[in-house]
Amino acid sequence: MRRERRTPEEWKAIIVAQQSSGVSAREYCTKHNIHVKTFCARKSDIDKKTTQPTGKLVKVVKPKSAPVSASPPLTVLYRDVTLNVAHAVEAKWIVDVMRALAS
Repeated sequence: MRRERRTPEEWKAIIVAQQSSGVSAREYCTKHNIHVKTFCARKSDIDKKTTQPTGKLVKVVKPKSAPVSASPPLTVLYRDVTLNVAHAVEAKWIVDVMRALAS
């Protein structure tokens, strides 16, 4: 004989009870005389309903990125000479220039 169908609210209560029981779904179903496939199907149905998109559109605004500020140039002061160079300059080049200024 088939038993009466449970309401969605009853299934929600059963699922919450199983989750808080600390036992697996299979163990819970065996203990409470619930067919495990039915339990899983109802749990899946409830999960789908709670995660279903609402159909409402939400405006997504991309934040404006902060302007990238160029790093200040490297300034080398040697005696009466001021040398402004970009950071992309190789260190060897700067060393060569400093040696030339020193001579």
